[in-house]
Amino acid sequence: MRTLILLRHAKSSWDHPELADHDRPLNKRGRRSAPAIAAWLAERGHQPDTVLCSSARRAQETAERVRKAFPELPEPEVERGLYHATPAVLSARLARLDDACRSAMVIGHEPGLGAFAHTLTNGRAEPGCARAFEHFPTAAAAIIALEIESWAALDRGIGTLVDFAVPRELTAN
Repeated sequence: MRTLILLRHAKSSWDHPELADHDRPLNKRGRRSAPAIAAWLAERGHQPDTVLCSSARRAQETAERVRKAFPELPEPEVERGLYHATPAVLSARLARLDDACRSAMVIGHEPGLGAFAHTLTNGRAEPGCARAFEHFPTAAAAIIALEIESWAALDRGIGTLVDFAVPRELTAN
């Protein structure tokens, strides 16, 4: 059994349209959302052994803020190949993880993360989680339980979406 945490980067700024997409930083809401989702992950015990992060500035800033609020997280492995990665790219990267890793987090982008969640689960989700397949907002986290003993066995339909959170819903309570 393995666990995969898919975390979309927090809300980015469009204040400087001259910046390349890859270089956009977080905006004020994004800077607030990352610690909120980190607190939710910690509270629920969603502790990854490995964190893989897109090289985009907004993804790296999300990772930094999540780690500040959840210091037990490992240092992220920043990879250019995760920038706007497709489900096939995400699957291939995760398949190379060491089997000592029981739980992994990917900090990335839409539409890849939402499509990957749907591919891994064939739409199977615990009550209240299926909405992730309709809309995967910024700084949202999806937790997928995978029925595999090795990351190399990652394939379509082997998981169930067991938990999902959106920061604005956490802070609204």
